[in-house]
Amino acid sequence: MAIKKSNAFTFADDANLYFSTSGPFTVHAPQPLSCELGHIVYAGTKWNSQATYGHAPPPDFMRPTPYYLLVYTLEGEADYVDDTGLQTILTQDSLLWATPGVQQSYGPRTASKWSEFFLWFDGPVFKTWQEKGVLVGDSGHVHLDPMRSWLKEMIHLVAPKADEPTQLPLLRFCQFQSLLMQAILARRVDESTSANDLWCEQAMGYLKSGTLTLPTLEQIAEQMDMSYSLFRKRFLELTGKTPGQFRAGEVIRQACLQLVRSDVPVQDIAYQLGFHDPFHFSKRFKQITGMTPTDFRQQARSVDGQ
Repeated sequence: MAIKKSNAFTFADDANLYFSTSGPFTVHAPQPLSCELGHIVYAGTKWNSQATYGHAPPPDFMRPTPYYLLVYTLEGEADYVDDTGLQTILTQDSLLWATPGVQQSYGPRTASKWSEFFLWFDGPVFKTWQEKGVLVGDSGHVHLDPMRSWLKEMIHLVAPKADEPTQLPLLRFCQFQSLLMQAILARRVDESTSANDLWCEQAMGYLKSGTLTLPTLEQIAEQMDMSYSLFRKRFLELTGKTPGQFRAGEVIRQACLQLVRSDVPVQDIAYQLGFHDPFHFSKRFKQITGMTPTDFRQQARSVDGQ
């Protein structure tokens, strides 16, 4: 069924999109994060939620998605269907996403109490994600178990405690992208989850420990007692990324921290992190963050008043 993009923003001002209900914990965060790359429009929790069943028009209860949508199931089960052809059951620790314009409907299954943590977000960087195939399709559903830590990190990001120092919006937004990437690239767990988790933790530890080029990926594979081709294949199957892609993302994350927290010249950061030259570093940095290292540093410091 074709997506009616012309209706994408019909409900953007609908108050039903922007409220929370209390429960074991409550998130109610209007516009918790905003920068030039994008923004989170609203983040909240709904306990014993009716979702679209509570306010979208019957009999289909379909609602256009005005922004990018994330729905994390906290408890219970809900039926979900949209006009891209996706039809699934939302269960505890599963995550649903949909892109702007998707007509979707979801709500608790018969005799089931269902609760959700949800986010509306938007920004030009996510259009790039779609163009580059990071967001495959217009909607999707993954299971994050045993990644409850993901939920804790996301809630802490959108609703930090009052007594904690607030990080720069741009840095927080990069962290949001990282968490979102983890979720989208997650794969449904199977019987070998525990062994796979331990293997991934070890492999990721090695990949995070060096620079972009050292130790080499072949050397890391040797430390994991396998050939590089087998190492790459298993890592890709379990994480959705190649070892090189994962390490590049981690190196750029380190670069972001250095750019914000120090006065080290961009070219020195490039060489320290293992790039062949500053041009290569700037190109990769822009691919991942949407801006050059220099622009990132200037934007961060202008926001911070430095």
